Amino acid sequence: MQAGNAGSPLKLWPLLLALTLVNKLRTNANNHSLLHGWNWRYLSENTHTNTNTMPKEERVLCFKRELLEDIGLFQGLNVEVDKYLPSLTSPQNILYLNRSEAELDKRYKQLIPYVLVFCDGQILRYRRGKGGQETRLHGLFSVGVGGHISEEDHGLFSKQLGYEEGMRRELKEELDVQSSLDMPAMALINDDSTEVGYVHFGVVHVARIPSQKLVGHRSGILAPEFVPVAEAVEHLEAYESWSALCLANLDLFLSKDFRGKEISSLTARNS
Repeated sequence: MQAGNAGSPLKLWPLLLALTLVNKLRTNANNHSLLHGWNWRYLSENTHTNTNTMPKEERVLCFKRELLEDIGLFQGLNVEVDKYLPSLTSPQNILYLNRSEAELDKRYKQLIPYVLVFCDGQILRYRRGKGGQETRLHGLFSVGVGGHISEEDHGLFSKQLGYEEGMRRELKEELDVQSSLDMPAMALINDDSTEVGYVHFGVVHVARIPSQKLVGHRSGILAPEFVPVAEAVEHLEAYESWSALCLANLDLFLSKDFRGKEISSLTARNS
């Protein structure tokens, strides 16, 4: 009897050891599952957040190049605004493309407002910086302010957000100008001699502002300043092609602009 009782613990210890090992394994497994479960939830939430915050690609206003060819293809600067713009900006003739595609697809032209800004007989000039999206223009001088018309500016040439509002938005980012500033379209630019020009079409506007105060400079615009016209027209080879075209024909721009203002003044006096 005593011998049997004395031997019982020796017989039970393997079972107790096994139970202890099983419990320990269960605890480790639970901790491992919790850890991996937390990591999964964290990664899932983090991935979901990143997906939602990724910026969408800009879609820009374009028209088919063949439309320009039908109206009359030209190289350089053209002052026949009324001949081209009504067709090129007609709702049935415009579309929006991803900018990365539009920059490479030579079947289309991107419509770009290009504003020459004058103040006290001087013209605004700046240098294209690396912050600008168009890398092919980095380092060149420019006298044109403007940019692509995005799909958010939908409603071209209407009371809704569109071309004009997009142009004024671009100017507001660069200059402290009034939204009611008169900026008539004065000429058109088509320059197929460069890769950049081949997929873009410029509408040149002239703006006269009362102050040279500059605000909201972007990283794509370096050293903006107003310079005398006589200085601006020197060394045209240092400018992007559109600016060189405008400066080479600046007398035509100014004379047309002055005639327009004289007509407006006469109309105001006679009314």
